[in-house]
Amino acid sequence: MEFRVRATSDVHDHSFAVNGWEQVYNQLTPGRFESVVMQAQAPGFLFFRESTNRRVAQAGIAPRGLSSLALPLQRPVSGTFQGCRLDGYALWLLGSGEEFRFYTPETMHYLGVSIPTSDLHALAAAVLGEKALPLLERSVVPVPTEEGERVSAELSRFLDAFQRQPAAFENPAAGKRFRDEIMSMLLELFNPHHADKRDVTHATYAEIVRRSERILQDRLEEPQTVLDLCVALRCSRRTLQTSFQRVANVTPIEYLRSVRLNGVRRLLRSTSQDELMVGDAAARWGFTHPSYFAREYRDLFGELPSQTPRKG
Repeated sequence: MEFRVRATSDVHDHSFAVNGWEQVYNQLTPGRFESVVMQAQAPGFLFFRESTNRRVAQAGIAPRGLSSLALPLQRPVSGTFQGCRLDGYALWLLGSGEEFRFYTPETMHYLGVSIPTSDLHALAAAVLGEKALPLLERSVVPVPTEEGERVSAELSRFLDAFQRQPAAFENPAAGKRFRDEIMSMLLELFNPHHADKRDVTHATYAEIVRRSERILQDRLEEPQTVLDLCVALRCSRRTLQTSFQRVANVTPIEYLRSVRLNGVRRLLRSTSQDELMVGDAAARWGFTHPSYFAREYRDLFGELPSQTPRKG
């Protein structure tokens, strides 16, 4: 089983840190971004433990051919996953190749596991019985606080012990124990009696944010205003404001600005100075005032655009 631990100080680098996942991170709150990712990988098994220190909007595609489960390892958890409100402990689920959106809290510490879908269903049926299988089709399965705290503490101690002994991952028996212990603890949390009804109102807010993101992506050369979004979505400013604050915990204006700034940062990180000047990268995302752009960039990422490491 392959094993590694990686620390990053850039949200763009972090988006590539987890093997098997296609994803993009947009930093939403100001300050230097820091993350640590612990990974273990074997045929038919992907595992990661991730911690971040800034609120982010995360979007991408889950590993194909695998079902994925995730569990927060700390409280409180307040965010939005697949249109569902997160408030406390819960299991988060994604199907093979499923597109996802995740709006995280300011600090996040959680683990994720991906295994073949057939294996997950077989394990759930054997351990929990057929009545638990419908839960595997949900995006979020609530977990009582007491159970979530107990299992997350057990998992954290277990993972810390393995991380202190990375050579253990070279032993096939130890690798199997690692996989089976994690899966057994996660499966323990699937309880049909705790599966609350979906929050329809929050799902509506999440859909408004999702459609706003699509508009921004489709009209990169035409920087959008709050009014533009209201007209395109045929909704009031109050509804748009409530949607972004409930789902992403930022205002629409803050979100629009952060998406554009993150777009510039990804351009800078993926190109060399000879390929693309800072001013040209900023202009591609609608920033035409250099000093204003530099100030906004520094406020969000903790450094000037000229200080951002470039390719090569």
